Parts: sequence; C-alpha cells; structure tokens
Amino acid sequence: MILMDSYQSAKETLKNAVNIVDLIGQYVQLKKAGQNHIGLCPFHSEKDPSFTVSGAKQMFHCFGCKKGGDIFGFWMEYHKVSFPQALEDLAEKYHVPMPKGTFDPAEKKTKELKDVLLQINETAAGYFHDLLMSSKKGTPGRNYFEKRSIPKEIIMEFKLGYAPNAWDNLSGHFKGQDLAKAAEAGLIIPREKGRGYYDRFRGRVVFPIFNIKSQVIGFGARVLDHSLPKYLNSPETPIFQKGKTLYGLHSAVQKAREQQRLVIVEGYTDVLALRKHGFSEVVATLGTALTKDHIRLMKGYIKEALVVFDSDTAGRTATMKSLPLFLAEGLPAKVMILPDNDDPDTFVNKHGLAGFNALLDRAVPMFDFYLDFKVSKGGEMIENQIEILKDIIPILLSLENAAQQSFYIQRVAAKIGVAEAGIMRELRRWNDPRNEADKKRALRERLNSSQAIAGDDMPLLNLLIHHPAAIRDLVCFNCKILLSHPLVIEIFDQMVDLYKEKTSFSAADILEKMETKPAGQYLREAMLAPSIYSETMVEQALKEFEDRVLKKSLNDSIVKARQDGDLESLNRILKLKKVKGQPV
Repeated sequence: MILMDSYQSAKETLKNAVNIVDLIGQYVQLKKAGQNHIGLCPFHSEKDPSFTVSGAKQMFHCFGCKKGGDIFGFWMEYHKVSFPQALEDLAEKYHVPMPKGTFDPAEKKTKELKDVLLQINETAAGYFHDLLMSSKKGTPGRNYFEKRSIPKEIIMEFKLGYAPNAWDNLSGHFKGQDLAKAAEAGLIIPREKGRGYYDRFRGRVVFPIFNIKSQVIGFGARVLDHSLPKYLNSPETPIFQKGKTLYGLHSAVQKAREQQRLVIVEGYTDVLALRKHGFSEVVATLGTALTKDHIRLMKGYIKEALVVFDSDTAGRTATMKSLPLFLAEGLPAKVMILPDNDDPDTFVNKHGLAGFNALLDRAVPMFDFYLDFKVSKGGEMIENQIEILKDIIPILLSLENAAQQSFYIQRVAAKIGVAEAGIMRELRRWNDPRNEADKKRALRERLNSSQAIAGDDMPLLNLLIHHPAAIRDLVCFNCKILLSHPLVIEIFDQMVDLYKEKTSFSAADILEKMETKPAGQYLREAMLAPSIYSETMVEQALKEFEDRVLKKSLNDSIVKARQDGDLESLNRILKLKKVKGQPV
C-alpha cells in the first residue's frame, strides 16, 4: 500500500509539474487556437490539424483517430512504452523522485530487457570508440576517418569506433557477462557448431545509432575493403527498428526546430561531413527507403523536408517512391540533386558549406521533380502520357484535400499536355475500392461520434464537466432518466460514484478512470468543448433540467398507465400534470 501511495504521489507530482503543451510541443508542432493548441496528429496521417491539446485541462485528444489522454497517455503512445515505463521516463526527465519497487511482471521483464540491451550497446560503443581512439588495433579505422576528413571532435561527438578484423574481440570483451543478451542486442552471433559466439562486426568502422534521448540503440558498420556487404546494421531488436530511426536526429533536432527543416541524406559519412562544416539539421536513413514512420517522426519538428540523393538512377527511384508518403503525411518536401559522381560528403568537402547551401536553395518541389523525371522519359508521346497518368492517378486520389488535388491536377495537365477535364474524368473512372471503404468508414465515424449524441445528453454532460458541483442537485432530481446515449450514461454513473466517494471532484478525475474505455473518447471531446453555461446560468440550468425530469417522469407514467389500462392512475397523473403546469 505504501508503494502504491508513493507511485500515486510521484504521478500527481508529475501532473502538477509538467505542462502538457510544453511536453507535447517537443514532439508536435502546435499552434494556439483559442484556449487550446492544435497540430497535426503524430499517430495517424492527416493534412488538416485535428490534434488538440488543452493546457487548462492538461489533456490531449485527436478528433481524427480518437487517441487522447494526459501526459502519461501521450508518452506511452508516442514512445510505445507501458505506463510504469512512462512514469519512470517522465520522472527522470523532470527530476521527480520515484519509489523503488516492482512493476507488473510482464512490464518489468520488458523494461529490464530494454535496459540491459541499452547498457550492452553503451558498453560496446565505448569499446569500439576506445579501440579507435587509443589502440594500435584501431589504426585502420583512424586512417579511414582521416582519409574522409572526419575530425576528432566529430569522432568524439558521434562516438565513432572501430571493430578489429577478428572473430572474438567483442565477445571476449563481454566475457563473464550475459553473452545471450549481447546476442539478443545483435552484437555477437551464436556459432552453428559447438558452443560460443563470434562478433557480428569485424574489420569495420562503427557508427553508433542513437535514439532521440541520445541512447545507443544499434550500430551501423562499414568495411574498409571491397568485401560485401559494404554496410552492415544491427538486426531488429526490442530497442532498434530501422524503419523508425534516423541517424543523427538526436543531434539535429534543436537546429531543425529553429530552421523548421531537415535535410535527409543517404549515408552516415554524409551526415558527419555536413556536421563538420557547421550544417546541423541533417539526418540519414539506415540503408532503407524512407518510411511513413520516418516522415511522421520528422513532421513533429519541422515544416519542410529536403531530400538529397545522388544523381544515379537508384537515387532518383528512391526519391520518387517517397513522394506518396510525403503527400499522405502532409509534409512539404523538396529534392536536391547533386552533380554526377558526387555525394553530400564529397560535394561539401570540395565546394564548402556555401556551395552546398547554394545548391540547397535551388531544390525543387518533389512533385515537380517527379513529373519532370516522368516527362523526360518520353516527352509528350501519347504512350508516355498514358504511363504518367497510370502512375500519378493513384497519388492524386490519395490527396484528401480538394484544393491540393486541384492544384496538382493543373500541374500535371500543364506538364504532359493533357486537358484538366480529361484528368478529372480519369480520376472519376479510376477503380479505387478504397474510396468506397473510406466513405463508409467516415460515415460510421460520424454516426458514432459525439456529434451523434442528441437530446439532453451533451448539455447535461457539459454542465457536469464545467460545473461539477451541480452533480448533487442532478442526482437529487434523478436526471439520469434524461440520458439516452450509453457512453454518456457510463460517464454519468462514474461521476455519481466518485461524488459519493469524495464529494468534490473534477472531470479530469473521471477521465483518469476511463482513459482506455470508449467512453473516455466522448469525455475528452466534451471536456474540450467550451462551457454552455456561465456561473450565473447554472441555477437556471438546474431548474430547467428538473422540469424536464418531471415532464419525462409524468409522460412515462402516462404511457405505462395506458399500456396497463389503468384509467384511475391515468386520470390522477393527468390531473397532476395540469397542476404542475404541464400541457396535457
């Protein structure tokens, strides 16, 4: 009991200490909108902001995907962690003492595994780094970084390292520790025959990969000769997923927020070369194509992405594949193409930061780049026009914003020499079953949304949220009989239970009990709505609700008396209704 009280105390201290707008604002771009803040939801694709944060109520809610909650709910959803882990993370971030104790057994096991993997990675990163910096074994790595003009300060900032060309250097370094856990971290590999392990990274320079909290979650490594694979990454682990991670983001995020942009390059050394020249807002993918998770991660910090790819065919193809993702996530993107035989590393070392920035200033919108590339393949021949439309119509259909779609239709028409009306006809004819599914889903959402709550439900709920002291009178009047929506009834019942338990309460107290329930969605949306009743109107509102209860009670009694054929009761109720001034 003492432990639970201590956790509750830490939780309440955090809720009082942390401003939810400031916390979420570190991950989502928020704008003031009346009493609230709004932004693009980090949990689903949208182009118009439906993600709302209330500083006054210390809660967030997305009217699109319906996710919402308090500071802990956001942290859990954004970082994909359990409540105990969120509590611990936030306590560490905001320097709130946490009690020592045990979590739920499953959660404890997951947390302990992640902590162990992070510690193992940190140990390995230190080992590789020390070898590079001060051991004779690290000479090949030092020679490589010297050849690439990577200075010592960058090597130290990014904790670069070297893995000697031997089978058991790292596994020997871990001797006496839990080698099975080191294997789970992807650093060593079990031998197929016999007992023991061998090193995954051998004869390679090593690039530790950090998460946004500057913790080492994985590694990338490059060979120093012509053997394959040229690059080797850590495998997927509970703390490392390539499709959700960007190299260098931990060190780029502050400048990215200031500049409201991120430059995306292909390789680790591209990031390091630009950092060396003083360009900070740069990240790289980890040998994978850009994913929606990458873009969703970035759009919390920036308003524009600039994609820098080599001029070869592979670079152009990768760029074009990312266009639908940027459009779907509503993040504007431009493309910068480097001269032949150059990558960001070689280019910035030859032409300096001024030359790189000049090329960056000439970056073109990704949609234009896509069209130019398609047109360049076949001019305005009818076959090429058909091929372009076949490729681009699904992209146009994915644009939910009508104005944006119209704008791009004009661009396509002008580029390929096809009338806008013809493109519009093709859009209407295109057999996209998703359209019908989307319409049905949208209709279902509208019918199930809080907007579908009618009658006295929403006014009564609004009164209780903004004037919770009214619960006493509403319970006395038996106002529950006015409610019809099952989720509103569930909220009302919770409020009554809490009122009986502690007399004084707030809507936030109720939300805490209903956070994961469907009714929690309705409660959050109702909490974000402004008060219908001012303080001076509360008494009058209570009187009106009392009258409605009386009217409904009498009407229900009349219906029952008629159904039972009880004329005596019916006449008595009709007389009572007349005395009360109710129309008969």
